Amino acid sequence: MQTTASFTQQDGLFIDGNLHAFIEQQLCQQATLTCEDVYQALATLVDEFGCQCRKNKHEDDAALDAQTLLHAYQVEHAHPHCHVDAQTTTAVLDEFCCQVPAIIVVALMDTLSGTASNERGAKDIYQRAAQLTNRPCMYQVNVLNTNAA
Repeated sequence: MQTTASFTQQDGLFIDGNLHAFIEQQLCQQATLTCEDVYQALATLVDEFGCQCRKNKHEDDAALDAQTLLHAYQVEHAHPHCHVDAQTTTAVLDEFCCQVPAIIVVALMDTLSGTASNERGAKDIYQRAAQLTNRPCMYQVNVLNTNAA
């Protein structure tokens, strides 16, 4: 594990230090997965969906910051509001230090925490996150979305 400033490098990604601690101390424990498996799943999701989500991004300045993301899961215990084609997140950077699409991080965190979501256009990401982590798919068409942000 290599740490630079407030980020930790995992599987070619740079993870915000607070998010890294939350993943290791809470999500990995709940999901009974190794942290390596979680970061490998995240890297795979970024590889498979990052380009398409970025290509369709229509809000240049929309970003889900790391604190809002953590607040949603630690305090609100709810899915944070984010759209497939709108936001990136400051919580995870790719190998080029570019923000990754927020929905990728949110889909994985929803899958690991058991938080249901109905984010339009995200079904494939949620299904792949479930497959990579061997967890149930948390994408539900008719779920009441309680936004934390």
